[in-house]
Amino acid sequence: MLPLASQAAIRIALVGDSTVNDEGGWGPGLRASFAPSVEVMNFALNGRSSKSFRDEKHWEPVLAAKPDYILIQFGHNDAPGKGPERETDPQTTFRDNLARYVAEARAAGAQPVLITSIVRRNFTLDGKIKPDSLVPYVAAVRALAATQNVPLMDLYSLTLQQSEALGPAGAESLGRSDQDGKLDTTHLGPRGQQEIGVLAARELVRAVPALKPYLHELVPWRDAMRQKSAWYGSAEAIRIADNLLLYQHDNGGWEKNIDMAAPLGSATLRLVTANKKEAHTTIDNDATYTQMNFLARVYTATNQRQYKDAFERGLTYLFDAQYPNGGWPQFYPLRHGYWDHITYNDDAMQGVLETLRAIANRNPDYAFLSDDDRAKTRAAIQRGVECILKTQVVVDGKPTVWCAQHDENTLQPAMARRYELISLSGAESVTVVRFLMELDHPSPEVIRAVEGAVAWFQAAQLKGLRVERKPAPGTPKGWDTLVVADQNAPPVWARFYEIGTNRPIFSGRDSVKKYSLAEIEYERRNGYRWYTDRPRKLLEQDYPRWRDKIKK
Repeated sequence: MLPLASQAAIRIALVGDSTVNDEGGWGPGLRASFAPSVEVMNFALNGRSSKSFRDEKHWEPVLAAKPDYILIQFGHNDAPGKGPERETDPQTTFRDNLARYVAEARAAGAQPVLITSIVRRNFTLDGKIKPDSLVPYVAAVRALAATQNVPLMDLYSLTLQQSEALGPAGAESLGRSDQDGKLDTTHLGPRGQQEIGVLAARELVRAVPALKPYLHELVPWRDAMRQKSAWYGSAEAIRIADNLLLYQHDNGGWEKNIDMAAPLGSATLRLVTANKKEAHTTIDNDATYTQMNFLARVYTATNQRQYKDAFERGLTYLFDAQYPNGGWPQFYPLRHGYWDHITYNDDAMQGVLETLRAIANRNPDYAFLSDDDRAKTRAAIQRGVECILKTQVVVDGKPTVWCAQHDENTLQPAMARRYELISLSGAESVTVVRFLMELDHPSPEVIRAVEGAVAWFQAAQLKGLRVERKPAPGTPKGWDTLVVADQNAPPVWARFYEIGTNRPIFSGRDSVKKYSLAEIEYERRNGYRWYTDRPRKLLEQDYPRWRDKIKK
């Protein structure tokens, strides 16, 4: 990609219907795929055909904007049944309308690009896209592009291949549902807007190679914290950071389980904006502290103040959310349920503490913070360590590990969701121990806690068994999770252990404790991670290194 400073400004106009526009079309994904020096203007409108778009005077503003390229996709609303004000014949009026758009675009000094409509995601019983009224219009676009020597973006072919590869169930994720829950197989939801928008951008640079230097790859949120340092000053990093500003709630926190790097269409943007006052923000599933860490890196790379301000609001949120006893609830403000428990589950509290420790240790990403911020951070960490030590479960006078969540008042192990019973955690306790191991100058209490936990992990390992998925025709997923005997298998640990007996325990949505994974219902058996190998590295590598360190 060319340096941004060397790129000339490019203006691209999108013309078409609701499958193109920013509300339910692929426009947002295409826009996000290009450098900021490429301005993508989306003139596409719901319900318009090649006829009605012109008749309603929407074409004139496109030409008046003086774009360099005009991308034209019609067909969905030209088909029979759409009414005389919109309907066209693919071999005559539709073709004539497109030819006129092409001629007038060229006369205005713009390069026209013709586009075949994206498919309607309706399938036959054998998993193929049903041929429908779009097909003759697609053929007409292809023919006109060939005879008029116009660059062609064949999105019909690309989206047909995409949908058939995903299959009927997978293709559902590209769409959205209406207010009644009915699946919309024509328009696009957030995932479809991104993925088909990226397809469109790649197809555009194939059709118009001159635009290739301006194309960049979108980074999904799951990979946003895995980039090299220089990337955080890039256009793509700034685009994602701007998304995070929009997703940040007024209380300073963020929600979970959202791809916050995905391009925002107008419908999603309205929803995100409306939700900013909602109080349901969380540290669960890496939320809030991960967004903060990303913003810190972008601020360090760009020195743009808005990212620093958002980070500091997030830091205040973390300070406010901490209980006086040092723990953090899963959600803050409190929701008055299991969400209020001190939460080690899914490494929630551990993730917060790791972020705070990086701040206290003057990690370069957080050099912009004040000494007062660092002092508050060190105090929060100290309270967090005290909470960890107080919540470590003691059995027969010996410290063991932790429950995935603890009561915020009594500090005793607590139940969370119906299948997350009071227990000793063979998974989340690993990151708790790692955090304690990384403390400088550990106190005798910390050393005792680590040694107790390591001894428990050694005693709790399960040998001679292997967890595997086996084909199970006729089941919802087509496979089932089984525990089989295998004397050569490496040790594993259960997610939950019964306190006092150290027996692995399992539960379905009925909250009835079972001692075998096979005893719980199919949905929970295959919808949760019941075993883990996380303690293995802790015992084989982390613990020996820690012992060597504290001896020095």
